[in-house]
Amino acid sequence: MKPAVRALAAALLAGLALGFAPGPPQDAVSVVIPPKPGPPVDAANDELAKFISGLPCDAEALRALEETPAWQAYAAALDKGWAELEAKRWGPMRAWAEDELGEAAAATRTLFYPFGGPDAVTPTLLFPNASTYVLFGLEFVGKLPTFTTEGARASRHLENYLANLTEAMSDFFSKSYFITRNMGALLIRDRVEGVLPVLCLFLKRTGHVISAVKRCEFLVPGEVFEYDFAYPRKTFRKPYGVKIEFFQPGTDRVKSLYYFCCNIADEYFGKDTLYYKYLDGLGFQTSLIKSASYLMQYRYFGNIRNLILARSLFVLQDDTAVPYRLFSPRVWEARLYGEYATPISEFRGVDQPDLKAAYANPAAVRPLPFHVGYHWGTQKDVLMLFKRRAPVAAR
Repeated sequence: MKPAVRALAAALLAGLALGFAPGPPQDAVSVVIPPKPGPPVDAANDELAKFISGLPCDAEALRALEETPAWQAYAAALDKGWAELEAKRWGPMRAWAEDELGEAAAATRTLFYPFGGPDAVTPTLLFPNASTYVLFGLEFVGKLPTFTTEGARASRHLENYLANLTEAMSDFFSKSYFITRNMGALLIRDRVEGVLPVLCLFLKRTGHVISAVKRCEFLVPGEVFEYDFAYPRKTFRKPYGVKIEFFQPGTDRVKSLYYFCCNIADEYFGKDTLYYKYLDGLGFQTSLIKSASYLMQYRYFGNIRNLILARSLFVLQDDTAVPYRLFSPRVWEARLYGEYATPISEFRGVDQPDLKAAYANPAAVRPLPFHVGYHWGTQKDVLMLFKRRAPVAAR
C-alpha cells in the first residue's frame, strides 16, 4: 500500500473508532427516491362502494351522510351480519380451500362462474390467486347510486335505498345464494338499480380497492370491447356487461371481475353467437357452479354444459350443475365432499341415482365444513371437485 493511501486509511479508521463516519463530499447531491406508485384508484366509485358497504368514507359529502341514523343502523347491521358469516361460512370456506383446492387454485388464472349472478364473494374466497373472474346472470348491470344531503326527499331516498339493498342481499346472507325472482323484484331502477352495487359492496367488504369500472359489449365474434362506464339511456341488447378492476391494498396486482347480462339457454347461446365465441376462446382453467337451478340437466342448456366439459381443467360444483354421469372416469378424477340429499321440493325430476350411490360409500366422501347451496335448512350439502385427466380438446 502506498504511503498516501495508508495515511488516508488510518485517518478513516481513527474517525470510525471515535464514532464518526466520513460525510459526503461537499458537492454531493442528495437523491430522494420517490415511493413506488400503486395501481390507480377510481376514487368516485370506490368511495360510493365504501358508503353502500357501511364503511367509513373520505369524501366530504358522504361523510356527512354517515351521520344519519339510517346509515348508522345500516352499517351496524352489515358489520354484525358480515362478522357472523365470516365465522360460520367464509372463514371455514377459506380454510377448506387452502387444504383442498391447492392444485386447482394454483392452476387457475381465469375462473368461470356461470349462474353466479352478483356473487363476487364465493369465487374470490375460494380462488384468491386468480386474475380474472367471469360471472353472468339475467339481471341488468345498473349503476352505483347518487345521494344528496338536503331535504326530506333526499333523506327518504337514502333510507329506502339502504333498506332495499339490505333486502336484496338477505337471501345470499341467509342461504348462500340469490333467488332469481327476488332479484328481479329488487334489482330494478326504482330500488337498487342492477347488480353493480352488490358486486362493488362484496368487493369492498372482502378488502379490495376499486381501480376502474368499465362498460363491456360484444361487437364482433370472440371479442369484448371495454370503454369508460356510462349509464345507458336505453336498454342494452344482451349480452353486455361490466368490468370491475380491483386490487388488495399494499399490492400492485390488479384483477378483473366481469359480469355479463345474458341468457344462455341454447336458443340464445348457439355456437355462432358472440358470447359463446368469447367464452370458447377465453381460456378459463376452472369452472365454479353452485345453486344453478339444475338447468344443465335439461336438454335446452346443452351448449353451456358442453362448453364447461370441453374447456375446463377443473370443475368445482354442487349437485345442481353438470350431471354427475357426464364426468367419465376416463376423463375426470373426482373428489366428493359433504352429504348427499334429495333435491329440494321446488325442483322435480332432477334426482341423480348415480350420485346418490357414489355418496353412499363413506370411504369416498370427505367432510365439508361450511354450508353452500339449496339445503340451507338441513345443512346437507354436496360439493364435488373434478380434475381433468385427458387434455382439453383442440378448438
